[in-house]
Amino acid sequence: MLNKIKVASLANDMGIGGTARQIITIDKYLNKDIFEHFIISLGSKNDVRAKFIDNRKIFFVSDPKEVARILKDNDVNILYAHRHGRNESAHDEIVKEIGKEVVVLEFNTFSVKDDGNFGRRCDKHVFISQTNLLKYCVQNNIEFDFKKHKTVYGLIDRERWQENAPTEMEIKDYKAKLGLEGSFVVGRAARPVIEKWDDEILVMWKRLSKMNSKIKFLAYGVPKAQKKLLLAAGTLANLIMLEPTVSDKELALFYSAIDVFAHDSQIGECFCGTITEAMFFKKPVVVKSTPFPRFVLGRSHTKDNGQIEQIKNGANGFVVTCGAAMAEAVDYLYNHQEEAAQMGEKNHREVLEEYDAKIGIKTLEKIFIESMLDKENNLSSNILAYYNSNNFFPDEGSIGGWFKEYYRRLEDVYGKEYHDSILEKSMLYYLTYKRKVETLLNKI
Repeated sequence: MLNKIKVASLANDMGIGGTARQIITIDKYLNKDIFEHFIISLGSKNDVRAKFIDNRKIFFVSDPKEVARILKDNDVNILYAHRHGRNESAHDEIVKEIGKEVVVLEFNTFSVKDDGNFGRRCDKHVFISQTNLLKYCVQNNIEFDFKKHKTVYGLIDRERWQENAPTEMEIKDYKAKLGLEGSFVVGRAARPVIEKWDDEILVMWKRLSKMNSKIKFLAYGVPKAQKKLLLAAGTLANLIMLEPTVSDKELALFYSAIDVFAHDSQIGECFCGTITEAMFFKKPVVVKSTPFPRFVLGRSHTKDNGQIEQIKNGANGFVVTCGAAMAEAVDYLYNHQEEAAQMGEKNHREVLEEYDAKIGIKTLEKIFIESMLDKENNLSSNILAYYNSNNFFPDEGSIGGWFKEYYRRLEDVYGKEYHDSILEKSMLYYLTYKRKVETLLNKI
């Protein structure tokens, strides 16, 4: 009889991205009376987030045989792979080496179906949003089966953000240092890779600079190529660009100093941690919708659109389809600051009720236990009682309902009357084409 379930999270690295943060949060909140958690990284021990994990629990190996040995030596019951969903040879080799008694689960972030060894071996597919799961079923012509397909929202460590919440004096000093006193501030934060930044942000900033000189733009993690374009797009004195950071204290100051969070991305989001963090800090959010196609047409990854699951147009922010509408939405919030504050309060409540790690971790734990029961493992009465005391969130009914609600939300956008100009569209097309040519030349 098993009195404790041993789970190993498998990651390609422990870098600056959201995967590493999720694993750290899982490690913190997983019920220690029921589970024992290990971390296996195929990356380097020098990765920036590796230092946040107890060295006794984390292994840095890339050899599939070594991974299998670690699982066997520690009597691991569940291998939980954090992956984009595409077939990876390393994952194929790992599952070849491990015994059939080990449960294999994937946390699939790109909604891609893996037809390789790993995909065939995988017992359950966990998605970071209902939209992520919907995309997986639609694009791969798969019927939704709640037994196999689950959603666990991105885990937000509310306690850590509360610990790092700045005082009013710290916020005042931060604003003074950056020249933000008395200004309405729109913020944007992402990893400094071009996929996470859409050129529509240039349209937004250019238009905002002309519409309202009192609005300033504070941006974290702007890619090098995008910096020059932003500097040329709008009012130079109102633009502040900061280098990326892994300091939650610095990020908490950023979120506290802004008035509205704007988000656009070329590839969209399966689920966006920075959106949720801004929500926690009571900020309304303006997002650009990036609808994914129903058919992949040979592509291994298409756009995601989980951001419109997090933000409902007119309720806790605005959903737009272009930079021109994004500028209008930000300006609207500037002119309706009481409404903006109400949206921010709603966002904070939603994080506490839906995205708090203490909520999501219980669904993940229930998935782990269910997967053990599916393999007819003999579990202790303590584990079974814990399983029965928790509920899935989102549950089967919620996910099933999202298959219709998502398409309703696609049509519910702000500022349909606002459009990018012909000149702006030409600029956007040129930048996209230029990057494609540069990528092609780099491959030759």
